[in-house]
Order: sequence, then C-alpha cells, then structure tokens
Amino acid sequence: MVYKIFGEVMGKIDLLEYFEKKDSTREEILKIAREIVRNCAMNIRHVQKMKKEEISFEVIDKLKKLEELTKEYYDFGKYLNLPQQEYVEFQIFYSIVFEDKYLEYHELEVEVKPENYVLGICDVVGELRRMILESIKNDDIKNAEKYYRFMEKIYDEIIRYDYYHVIEGLRKKQDICRGILEKTYGDLVTFVENLKLREELGKHRD
Repeated sequence: MVYKIFGEVMGKIDLLEYFEKKDSTREEILKIAREIVRNCAMNIRHVQKMKKEEISFEVIDKLKKLEELTKEYYDFGKYLNLPQQEYVEFQIFYSIVFEDKYLEYHELEVEVKPENYVLGICDVVGELRRMILESIKNDDIKNAEKYYRFMEKIYDEIIRYDYYHVIEGLRKKQDICRGILEKTYGDLVTFVENLKLREELGKHRD
C-alpha cells in the first residue's frame, strides 16, 4: 500500500526535477552533518581543556535544520545518526564536567533518535577516562572518583539494553565500555594506594 501511494504521488511530478532536488538536498544534508560532527569534536576538546567560554552551541540549530531536511525523504534519515550521536556525546560530557549532572534522554536540548542517544552515551565513557587520568596526574582524587561514578552510571544504563538487532553497533560499544571501566578501576586503585603510601612517607619525614 505504501508503494502504491508513493507511486501515485510520483506519477504527478517530473522525475528529473524530483531527483535533482533530492540530490541537492542530500548534498546540503552531508555538508551540515560534517559541520555538526566537526563542531562537536571541537567542543569536546574544549571541555577536556576546561575552556567553557570557547564552546559553541550552534550545533543545536544545525541539528534542527538537519532534521527538517531529512523529513522530506524517508531514506535520508540515516544521515542523522552520526551527527546526533556526536551531539549526545558532547552535550552529556559537557553537563557532567561543568554541571555535575548526567542528562537523561528527555533532558537533551534537541530531540534525537533513541538509538542514537544510547550509542552516543557509550562514547562519553572514553571521554570520562581522559578526565580521570588528568585528575590522577594532578593528584585530584575528588574529581577522579566523581568522573568514575558517572562512568559507572553510564555503563549501568547501557547494559540495560540488549536489543542488538535494532541498535546497530551496540554490542561492540558495550564491550569497549566494559574494558575501559575495568582498566580505569585498576588505575584508580593504584592511584589511591600510591596516594596513601606518599601520605605515610610524608608523616615519617615530619
């Protein structure tokens, strides 16, 4: 029935004009998608360096524009996936670092596909490991433990989902997250033990 309706609609338009417009729309979609991915990567870098003033939220408007463009052609929905996942990674990473808050799906400023939310939060785990290692380097146990708690929260969230046939790539990301979590736990244990040892040595020197 869907194809019949689609066929009837197609019969009323100029096919050459239709495909020219579709191709032009696709090019615009790809351009905006690349900009979103690039902007999110830059924003994540700024979060890592704690440069809040340099972060740009123009990706939100670009995501809304991208969604509007993809609505006209049902097969263009796939072009939303990577930009939305990158946005989720950035937005949640930003919220954790600067606001000490984990954003639930309904709290995002832009509506994204549920699948892209789940895949996006998986990538935050790697960013949190970076922050933990930086905290360890600075002997900042408070922030190291804080970021690890958020890391655990995200992992507890993603292992709730085992719908591998409808969330493509989820199993691989879950495995990567588990490996990062286990490795980071070992780093934290070593750091805490080393910190205690240095404190004890300091007492004896006094």
